[in-house]
Amino acid sequence: MEPILDETSLVPCPEWPPGARLRALARTLKAFDDLGAPRVLRAVRDAPDRDIGAGLGMRQWCFDRATDRDAGRLLASRLGKVAYIDGPGGLYALAEGDGVVEAKAGGVAVQGIGLAAMGDDLVAALGRAAAPAGGTVAVSLAILDEAGERGETQEVQRFVLPEEVEAHRAALVERIDRSVRDGAALVGRVAELFPRLRFGPRAAQQLSALRGTETVFRQLLRHLRALDRAAATWTEGAPFEPGGITYSVESQATLSDGTFGPMRDFPPPSGFEPRRWSLHAKLTGGAGARLYFRPEATAQGPAVLIGYFGEHLPTALHRT
Repeated sequence: MEPILDETSLVPCPEWPPGARLRALARTLKAFDDLGAPRVLRAVRDAPDRDIGAGLGMRQWCFDRATDRDAGRLLASRLGKVAYIDGPGGLYALAEGDGVVEAKAGGVAVQGIGLAAMGDDLVAALGRAAAPAGGTVAVSLAILDEAGERGETQEVQRFVLPEEVEAHRAALVERIDRSVRDGAALVGRVAELFPRLRFGPRAAQQLSALRGTETVFRQLLRHLRALDRAAATWTEGAPFEPGGITYSVESQATLSDGTFGPMRDFPPPSGFEPRRWSLHAKLTGGAGARLYFRPEATAQGPAVLIGYFGEHLPTALHRT
């Protein structure tokens, strides 16, 4: 589920200066980032050079003095990354598979939002007077494959402003989480999905082994998101209180037990001191998995370390 640039929005707009349009687009992409979307911007090959004002394309406007420096750098870095949507072997052709798909919006052939109509991608667009905000657009698909010829229409949501992303936060988070198909994808994408989480080696190994079909997998994503969100406002020395999940601390009897205590000595992420783990989230379903975590202050800001994910470990109560 990758952000796609709607190339039909790459047109001049006298009423809205290019610098302001690019800043809004950059803020929208940052809003996608905050939800855990991949930090890319897929586009057609000539997108950076299409005229959006004064005969210049995004490539030139990104470095113009009239454009916010940070916004320009963010967009320039993402526009330069392959893969492209169009052309042989492009993302559109891959989505077509063995068939042929013609996508149109308002009678005009489209590839960016056409690709989104065939999949489940996010669509960002440059604002303009004719479309100062996002909204849905109907994309008609004419499909020709081994099953014959048919047509269908898909509604595609376009985002122009970051406030629109926030208004659809819950639905977008659900879509992004659905794109995480298994544990390997979770571990590989953790930096973008949950930027404040750090996996220890044991936790990373346990999470990587998940197939994505487990009863607790979607619940696990919700717990990880709650921990990441709580870290955003946590300060060292204050209670760490992730909302929306069930969690507790290990009893002192268990932590000091000669057998059960060392079972909580999970290896921390690289660069962090070993410590016996106590805080753990409780997941329902299956065997009742546990997720051991602890907040830490770092030079880059608050983080949550993850030491263990797996079955419920025995406690001092097992001795009674």
